[in-house]
Amino acid sequence: MLHVQFTRDGIPAWIGDQPRDGSEEVEGLSVEFLAAHRRTTKGTWVARPLPVPVVPTAEELAAEAEAGFQAALVARDEALRTALAAEADPQFFRWQRGECAKEDWLAAVAEVKARHPKPSRP
Repeated sequence: MLHVQFTRDGIPAWIGDQPRDGSEEVEGLSVEFLAAHRRTTKGTWVARPLPVPVVPTAEELAAEAEAGFQAALVARDEALRTALAAEADPQFFRWQRGECAKEDWLAAVAEVKARHPKPSRP
C-alpha cells in the first residue's frame, strides 16, 4: 500500500509507504507507474510525456569550451606565479647580489615555465 501527495497538476510529488499530511492512499500501483503517470481531475491516470533532452547549440558548446579554456588559463597562471615566486625569484635576487650568474636565474624561469605550459585554445 502506497501513500501519495499530488501536485495541482496531478503529478505524484511524494510517494511513501506511511501516511503523511495531505497524502492519499493508492492501492495496486507501483512506484514506477506513479513516477511515469499523472492523475487527471476526473481521477484517470495518463502517461506523462518523457522529457525531451535539450541538445546544446553550437554557440553554447563554444561558450562552454571557452569558459573551460579561461578557467584552465587562470589555474595555470596562478600555479606559474606560485612556482616562479618559490623557485625563480630567489635565483633572481642571488643574481642581483652577484651570487650567481644570470643564466642560473633564466634557467630556473625556463624550468618553471616548461612545467606549466599554456593551455591550448579549443
